[in-house]
Amino acid sequence: MSFNLKEIIRFIKIEHTIFDLPFAYMGLILSGLFSLRVIIIVGIAATLARVSGMTMNRIMDLPLDSLNPRTRERALVTGKISLNEAKIVLVTSSILFIISAFSLNVLAGLLSPLILLLFYLYPVTKKIPVLSHYILGFSIGSILLAGYIAAKDAFPSGPNFFYFMIFISLWIAGFDILYQYQDHKFDGTVGIKSIPVISKGRITVPLTVNYITALIFLFIFSLGSILMLSASFIVSIVIISEILMWKNYDSNSQFKLFNIPVPFVLFVGLILNFFIK
Repeated sequence: MSFNLKEIIRFIKIEHTIFDLPFAYMGLILSGLFSLRVIIIVGIAATLARVSGMTMNRIMDLPLDSLNPRTRERALVTGKISLNEAKIVLVTSSILFIISAFSLNVLAGLLSPLILLLFYLYPVTKKIPVLSHYILGFSIGSILLAGYIAAKDAFPSGPNFFYFMIFISLWIAGFDILYQYQDHKFDGTVGIKSIPVISKGRITVPLTVNYITALIFLFIFSLGSILMLSASFIVSIVIISEILMWKNYDSNSQFKLFNIPVPFVLFVGLILNFFIK
């Protein structure tokens, strides 16, 4: 068994993993307590958690990916990566994530298996109506909470933190609705019950409701901070543009144009707010 590093990186979609890192670091900023050691370990832990979740998704979806014309060229389907290699990546990343969490504090370590469970549930829930989008959203939203606990060794007090977490969860769910749209015709034949399948491809209304609800929570979180309100305004422009233009782009284009800017705008807003307030 020989690991092809290039194929492994492509297999775990490292760009999506890096995309999740700002959420962990936003949790650190909101905690108000962090050091260089915590920053490094949280980055490693967040990456390992996402790799573990992505690998589980690929393994669980292998029978479907081998049938779906869009996914037949994935490494696990073509054999560029074997199922055993994928399982090694899954087990290794999961164990290292738990070790990383315990190296931060006991509370983070005890909660780490629950974080992994959330990621593992996503592929399992795809045949339950609507649920999978929000399981994925909540699993990514939990990275914010994990970052906070990693730094502070305690849960957030007060609702404001959780308003922001709800925004992230709903926003990610919206992205997943768009992502699942590209496969809705195929998914309907194999029993997947995503919103695009249930709505027969007419996703504009549920997508809009989902995103507008997310933005409401973002603005509630941002009240009292001019910097965060400004960041939220920029994010709202990006999200509304995505709602209006989603039919013109494939999932890769949407990810680059609409999804990458959102966490980084919010990350910059939180950093500036932290140092200027």
